[in-house]
Amino acid sequence: MKELQTLFKLVSVYSPSGNEEEVRETLKEVIEEVTGGTVEVWEDGAGNVLASPSKKPQYEVALISHMDTVPGFPQPKIVGDKVYGRGAVDAKGPLNAMIWALAKIGEGPILLGAMVREETDSYGAKYLKENGPKARYVIIGEPSNNTNVIIGYRGYAWLKVECKAKGGHASSPEVGESAVDKLIELYLKAKENLQPATVSLTTIVSKNAFNVLPKEVVAQFDVRYPKGVELESILKAFEPCDVELVDGLPPAEVKPSSPVPRALARAILKSGKRARYAKKRGTSDMNVLAEVSESIAAYGPGKSELSHTDGEVMSLEEIKHAIEVYERAVRELLS
Repeated sequence: MKELQTLFKLVSVYSPSGNEEEVRETLKEVIEEVTGGTVEVWEDGAGNVLASPSKKPQYEVALISHMDTVPGFPQPKIVGDKVYGRGAVDAKGPLNAMIWALAKIGEGPILLGAMVREETDSYGAKYLKENGPKARYVIIGEPSNNTNVIIGYRGYAWLKVECKAKGGHASSPEVGESAVDKLIELYLKAKENLQPATVSLTTIVSKNAFNVLPKEVVAQFDVRYPKGVELESILKAFEPCDVELVDGLPPAEVKPSSPVPRALARAILKSGKRARYAKKRGTSDMNVLAEVSESIAAYGPGKSELSHTDGEVMSLEEIKHAIEVYERAVRELLS
C-alpha cells in the first residue's frame, strides 16, 4: 500500500498550473522517501524537479511527467485500494509510478523529471528542451488506459482573429457589411477546409448596438491539427482578417517500431496484457520533447477519459502494473 500512500500525498496538495510551489516540496519528500535518498534531487530554473542516480548533462533514458493539474480540487481520499482526487490520473498517478520505477532500477544513466505548467503552456518542458539535461530516449508519463502506448499527439494553435467591415443599419444588411458575418463565414469554411484538423470557436466579442451591423469583431480559436496539416494553411484560412498566433505546438508522431514505443509494448506484453498503439487528440509535453529525443512515446496508468474531471481515480493494481511496465521498458532501453 506504500505506492498508494505516496500518490495520496501528491494528490493531497493542490497544484494548478503556475502554482506548483507546495507540491514541489512534497514531491522532493516523496522521491527521497521512495528511493531511500539514493538519488540526487534538484530544481532547474523553471521550477521543474529532477532526480537521478547521478547528475549529468546527457542521459540514456528520461522518465518525464508533470506535477501541475487543471484547476479544481475535489476532496482527495483513499477508499479501499483506490486514490481519488485531482491529478490522480493526470498526471500525478503516472508520476508516482515513475518514482517507484526509478527506485527499483536504482542506477544507470536515467533521469526523472516532473515538469511545471504542462496543462497551460508546457513552460517546464520548453525550459528543459532549451537548457537540458537531454536524453536519448524519453518516456512521457500520461494516462493511457494502462495498456495503450501513445505514439502521437496533435499540435495546437491558439489564434486571435480580428475582422473589420464597413457596418451599416441592421434593418438593411444587404447594403451594409457585418464583421461578425465575415468572421462566421471564414470560421465555417475553415472547419471544412482544414479537416482532419478541428477548429473550435471559443470566444467572440463585438460590442455593438442592437440595430447596428458591427464594424469590428475579435474572436479566439483553438485549432488542433495532426501531421500533414501545416500551420501556414491554418493561418491563411482566416485571411483577409488579421490573425495572431498567440501560442501553439507542432504535432508529434513516431513510428511504432522505434525504440521507446517498442520497449513499452514489449513490457506490457510481458505483464500478461495486450499492448495497443494509439494517438491522442490533445497535446502534451511529448510535442515539445520529441524535437530533442531520438525516440519518444507516452504511457501511464489511469483511464484517460477521467482526466480533468472530478472523478479521477487510480487503483493500486494500476500503479503496480505501471511501475512494472516502466521498469521493464527502461531496462530494455538501457541494455
